Amino acid sequence: MKRFEGKNAVIVGAGSGVGRAASLLFGREGAAVACADGDRVNGEETAEMVRAEGGDAIFVETDLTDPIAIEAMARACIEWRPVFHVLFNNTVLTAPAEFEDITLEDWNVQLAVNLTAPFLCSQKLLPALKAANGAAIVHHGSIDGVLGNPTLTAYSAAKGGLIPLTHVMGHWLARYGIRVNCINSGLLRGSKEGIPLRAAPVLSRQPGDEERKRRATPLARPGFIEEAADAVLYLASDDASYVNGSAITLDGGRTGLTPGTF
Repeated sequence: MKRFEGKNAVIVGAGSGVGRAASLLFGREGAAVACADGDRVNGEETAEMVRAEGGDAIFVETDLTDPIAIEAMARACIEWRPVFHVLFNNTVLTAPAEFEDITLEDWNVQLAVNLTAPFLCSQKLLPALKAANGAAIVHHGSIDGVLGNPTLTAYSAAKGGLIPLTHVMGHWLARYGIRVNCINSGLLRGSKEGIPLRAAPVLSRQPGDEERKRRATPLARPGFIEEAADAVLYLASDDASYVNGSAITLDGGRTGLTPGTF
């Protein structure tokens, strides 16, 4: 039997990358999937891909920088399905800049998408998650939020906030049978199925940066977005029924080693 047969999921950031991989994976496991994204073309395409494989899916457009738009997205999802068993907050926005060059506007947008949006999506969809009598929320964090990336100051700060948010949400929502966890991913540059990765800013990586990261990774390769989706599926499933308030690292072992010792 499919693990999510008869269940419903909201995938935020479903238009590409890990969000699309997760939408397809949950659809294959029987879930009806609400694909939320700010990109109408890609978001609609993801929902159609789920339906083409025999699943049930809708696209809901939303602006993750706008609390009113997020609330409208939640209402649209709940009108479609009054009960949700899974929420994957796959919110990612990077804007490389040196610390002295970050504008307040850029800082606020980074925090809005990477930290405030997961909070608001969770809060506004909470009635439908409570109604499931057993649900899971998964945030998409980053190893940059644990260690800090000097080229992504605001992004690092925002993703760092997801970790204590995961802990406290795991505390407050356990009474409703809702588990809350986080995946902290490292370099995700590949797709086993040819799924497009969301475009990164041109200046986000220095020449040779990915090769240096590959050499510093025990598994000696970037991750596949499907591997991150697999981790989300696990955390949302009954297989992880006693995992709550945790952050799981997916980086091939890179951050498990002391820099400069090899």
